[in-house]
Parts: sequence; structure tokens; C-alpha cells
Amino acid sequence: MALAEAALAKAGLDLRIVDWQTAAGMVGQFIWLIRFVLYLAIGIIFTVALVIINNSMVMATMERVTEIGTMRAIGAPKATIVSMFHLETLVLGLLSGSIGAITAAAAIGLGGSIGIPASGDVMIFLFGGPRLYPSLAPSNVIVGFAVILAITLVSTFYPSAIAARIRPATAMRAKE
Repeated sequence: MALAEAALAKAGLDLRIVDWQTAAGMVGQFIWLIRFVLYLAIGIIFTVALVIINNSMVMATMERVTEIGTMRAIGAPKATIVSMFHLETLVLGLLSGSIGAITAAAAIGLGGSIGIPASGDVMIFLFGGPRLYPSLAPSNVIVGFAVILAITLVSTFYPSAIAARIRPATAMRAKE
């Protein structure tokens, strides 16, 4: 922009260079609002995913109290129990993240090839035409995959701490 302004000034043209959102005015501000709402929705979805994964891992921990107690009784250190839970969750995160990334890439690829039709004047305005042709950048897939793995691992901290605190005697008494 600075180079273009310098060239315009040198040519003696009284023009101003602005980015597209400033030039779009109200529409540019609307795009910021849409982006904020989208990021807020994504944050809520990730929070719900974290709670669901955490709940599932707590339930899995409670179902395996006897097994964990037996492992502790034969000498498994707490770090082994914690790493076992983290490894299990990492494998689940890798599998589900891969399946999700492949499915999303296929859906976006299909949408990009045939287009998503606009259902009304507002959608035509937002799409910039009668159809939206989405595209997928590899960086989006990588960031999404990394965030899913991070959420999966973070959601395992509490269940693995519960598993590490299980005492062998308590675990053996639980079945009796």
C-alpha cells in the first residue's frame, strides 16, 4: 500500500489506497461481526468437545478401577498409569482427528466442485454470487487437527489424575 501511495503521489494523482474492508464500509464491518460469531461458535463447540471427552475418560477410568489397582499393586508407578491414559487418548485423538479431517476435506472438495447454492438475496450478497465455492487450505487442516489433539490431551489430565490416585487396596475392595 505504501509503494502504491508513493507511486500515486509521484504521478500527481490525488487518490487514496485503502484495504477492502475500509472500502466496503458497513459490509466490511459486517464481515468482522460474522467472523466473531463464527469464532465464538467454534470456541463453544471445542468447549463442549472437551467436556464430553473428559466425561468419557472419567467413566472409562471408573470402569477400570480394579485393573488400575492391580497394576499399582504389582508395582506400576503413578507416572505409568498417567502415561497409559494419555497414550490411549492420543491414539483415539489421532484416529478421530484423521477421520474428521478426511471427511471435512472430502465435503469441502465436493462443495468446491459443485458449489453451494444461495437460497435468497441475502445469501447471494454474502456469497458474492449465486453459488459459494469453498476451498480448503492445508494450513486449516493442520491447525484443526492440532487443536483437536490438544483438546483431547487436555481433557485427559483430570481422569488420569484420578487413575493415578487409585490405591490398590481400595480398588480390590471395590469388587467385593
